[in-house]
This record gives sequence, structure tokens and C-alpha cells, in this order.
Amino acid sequence: MKKLPIAIAGAVVFSLGTIGTAQAASFLSTANGEVGKIDTSTGKFTPLNSNDIPFFDIALSNSGELFGVTPSALYSIDKSTGLSSLIGYLFAFINALGFSDDDDKVLYGAGDDSFYTIDTSSGAASLVAKIPNFNSSGDIAFDSVNNQFFATSLSVDGSSDILFSIANDGTASEIGSIGFSDIFGLFFENGTLFGYTGDQQQITIDPTTGAGNFSQNVVGAIGQLFGAAGVSGATVPSTTVPEPMSVLSLLAVGAFGAGVLSKGKL
Repeated sequence: MKKLPIAIAGAVVFSLGTIGTAQAASFLSTANGEVGKIDTSTGKFTPLNSNDIPFFDIALSNSGELFGVTPSALYSIDKSTGLSSLIGYLFAFINALGFSDDDDKVLYGAGDDSFYTIDTSSGAASLVAKIPNFNSSGDIAFDSVNNQFFATSLSVDGSSDILFSIANDGTASEIGSIGFSDIFGLFFENGTLFGYTGDQQQITIDPTTGAGNFSQNVVGAIGQLFGAAGVSGATVPSTTVPEPMSVLSLLAVGAFGAGVLSKGKL
């Protein structure tokens, strides 16, 4: 789902303050066992060392920890090397992971028609709810503004995945058809909901209607895309208001400043 690289613009001397936008570090996993960073502006995938474990999904916690899930177990993943360590067994089928903003210790997951919480210290999954007409396609992403998850679901006829909203207690609503199938990866970055299909397409999704739009093809990945992870919720600009004395100091000495320009998976 986290320590993220931050780009800060307009850093001004005399503690004038900073005005900038947080830049998310987002990740993808592949069927070939690769985990790596994805640049959403270019579609470039930069793999870390492969650990040969095809994670069905990955999630980044708010404190910067990366986790991966196979159909039966939870792993921790080193963001620098891509190497993983087994945490424990789920005792449930899960192919979608995501953190809410509430607690880094509680990971949420989905598999088939079920929604779970997962203990990050043991890997044990606990059923929260069964969701009618829902069949997890492969990922969930948290919307911090509305305090809910978005999830991709298989459609009955297999023509297109469906976007669902899911509250932390498992209460869910169908939003609409995405227009793409096999959306195994999902995350927010800088306010945009991105989706990733198994055949390496990057799409953007309208959270209000579910409609998806093709963005670009992912380059640099080998095999199907299986999972995606980004900062939970929509990223908002961060702004620090200048202190009055700082402004007076600037007026006294002139303008000083320097700009410093980061799954039906079976």
C-alpha cells in the first residue's frame, strides 16, 4: 500500500514554508514473480530482484511496509530488493489486498465473494462479510475521502469487470461496468484511480461511474500483471502557510528562495 518519496516545490529560506504535491511510490507484481515500481506517467515498470513468488496482490501500508499475498499465505516484501519473507498462512483464498487509513496492523483483503481483515503479524484472515453479486477480480484500493474501498469484481458474463464500493464493515454497492476485464491491480495516485489488467494495460477509472479509459501499455514487465499497490486514498497537495515574521524578513532582504524540483487470479 509507507514511506513515500516526497517532491517538494517552492522551498523558501527564512522558513517561508513549502507548497508541494506528495509523489507516490507505486508498485506492481507479475505472474513471473517480479515486484517493481511503476511510473504512471510513462508506464515504465522497473523490476526489483525477482523472488520467484507470483504474488496475487500486494499492498503498501501507511508506514511504508510492503506486503504480498499468494492464494494461501501473507509475506513481507523488502521495497529495495524485492525479496520476501513468509509471515503466516491465511486459511482463506484471497487475491486482493489493501490498507485503510485506520490501522497499519489491519490489512483488508477480498477473495471470491468474501471480504476479510488480515493480521499483519500472523497472516491469519478473519471473515468480515459475504458480498452478494461480488466475485473478486483481483484488487481493492482505499478511498480516504469517503472512507471506503473500491474493488474490481468479475461480471457474470465475463465481458467486463465491475467496480464496487466496500465499507470497512463489508457493506458494499455496485457502481458500474469498467469496460475492461481482468483488472488485477488497483490503486490511487495523486487523486486518480489507476487500474492494471493482466495483459499489461494501464487504465484510469472514474470512481463515480466505474467507467474505465485506456491510458497506456506497461513496458518492462514480463508476463501477466498480478497485483498493484500505492498510497492508500487519494493524494492531496500539502501546503504550509508562511509565518508572518518570515514574510517580513523576506520583504526586508528581497526575494530569496530556491525551488527543489518520487486476477480472476486462479
